[in-house]
Amino acid sequence: MRKFEMSRRGLLAGAGASALGTLLRPMMAHAQAGVAPQRLLMIHRPDGTTLGTSNDARWWPAGGTTGWTASPLLSSFTDGKIASLQDKMVVLRGLSCPRNMNWLGDKHGAGFLGILTPPLKDVGPTTWPKLPTYTPQYQLDPNSKSITASDESIDQLFLRQIPGLKGSCPVPSAQLTSSTESADRMTSIPYGGSCVRVPSYMKPPAGAPMTQGGTVVPVPIALYPEASPMTAFKNYFASGLMGMTPAQLAQAAAENKSVLDFAATGLSGLQSRVPKSEMSRVTGSLDAIRQLEMSIAASSTAASSCMPPMFANGPIAATDPNKVDSLTYPVWLQQKEIIKTMFMCDLTRVITFTFGYGNSAIHFQNVLQDPALAGKYKDTNGNPMNNSSGCHDISHNQGNNPDSAQYIIDKYVCDRTAELLAEMSATPDIGGGTLLDNTLVVFWNECSNGNVHGAVDMPILLFGGKFLNLKGGSYLQFGGAQSGQMPNGTYAKPAPPYVSDLWVTTAQKWGYPMMTYGDPSWNTGPLSGIYG
Repeated sequence: MRKFEMSRRGLLAGAGASALGTLLRPMMAHAQAGVAPQRLLMIHRPDGTTLGTSNDARWWPAGGTTGWTASPLLSSFTDGKIASLQDKMVVLRGLSCPRNMNWLGDKHGAGFLGILTPPLKDVGPTTWPKLPTYTPQYQLDPNSKSITASDESIDQLFLRQIPGLKGSCPVPSAQLTSSTESADRMTSIPYGGSCVRVPSYMKPPAGAPMTQGGTVVPVPIALYPEASPMTAFKNYFASGLMGMTPAQLAQAAAENKSVLDFAATGLSGLQSRVPKSEMSRVTGSLDAIRQLEMSIAASSTAASSCMPPMFANGPIAATDPNKVDSLTYPVWLQQKEIIKTMFMCDLTRVITFTFGYGNSAIHFQNVLQDPALAGKYKDTNGNPMNNSSGCHDISHNQGNNPDSAQYIIDKYVCDRTAELLAEMSATPDIGGGTLLDNTLVVFWNECSNGNVHGAVDMPILLFGGKFLNLKGGSYLQFGGAQSGQMPNGTYAKPAPPYVSDLWVTTAQKWGYPMMTYGDPSWNTGPLSGIYG
């Protein structure tokens, strides 16, 4: 053990503050201790589904707590065509989003805030905090996007409070998306608003501007997701990780070098410093980054493999439906590789990803014309999608046969998520197990029924989480499922239990003694059956 310590110290001292030293510190620490990382991955799909109608069997399984039969949508994760993860997943039914549906503000935004951030005491229609940048008149609009979080989101709270999520990772957390709309920071009314776009919020700094409305608090920092894989690569694997300046990045591009080779001059000097038993992990992780870099470069129109893409007419506009549609699938493929590689190299342990924002205009009829997808997606009657409306419009029953179109959209997103999780399940991790074993994955939607912005029977799945003893293979139906409230109902306050109870249950299992999340009125106690 002493010899190993000396080798590790020599390696890191020699690497110093270089890219290689920054990269290897967390990897070598785990190799030494033999302890696998613990991670959190939050995956959001937008605009609700058709729950509460005659189409419930498309989502909910058939059967009891164990041995259930997957629905057509959940079969993406179980039937083996993409993934066979039934024993690694938990289906939750009967959880409500902790929000009063009569509070003023965009209802998709309210779903984001209710699921992710501390639920608020109900003080009437103006309960949600309001961003002060919007006019008082607009703040009182029932669909105003001026509403915001009162505090940090659950991923950031867990990151601060749970030691296993911190580690020595160079990137505290990453926020990604496959939709240019989600990354758009437009502030014009009515298209702006972080509430419908942002899946993660940091605690506000001292002296932050104050929100207005029912709760007057400092404004949390909205962590907008990154839609450009090239920019994400630059931020997380180049300038953000390696401390490379723009000039160094430009030089690496001009010499057609990998950022790793440029910053670390290869691996030749490592052979005598890294224990032979760990060299395969080091080289494997570095090779993964190189392959990721090459993949991004090969599909980019930019001359550089390390620099963000150059747009002839500026960045892609979120209101350009052709660009939004055509980029959705290719961007997903690259962001998927970034997620896996960041986890495999232990660059971060907390990632949030969103497939689209709450008012998404992605036209999936166009997305499905990608050659890799053409002809693969049909409704439950075997018909291809023939609805040219945007995703949000379809959720509100617009266009031709919207129920069938909604099913196809849901199936697309389930398939994409299943691809990532299947690959994580097949990837050995630092310290033992697989990437999926060592990651708690939360797959969620901000609404249950999209048409009425439903807040009961939230369609939430959990995966992985072996370190928390997640009871994979379970279909859990809580009290809210028997409340008589329907996802397409017109009630004000949804029935318990709440998603806030899920976060309390998870925090306690993770060793963080959180007793309530947000106002106590939205907490009914820990949920049984999720973790062993």
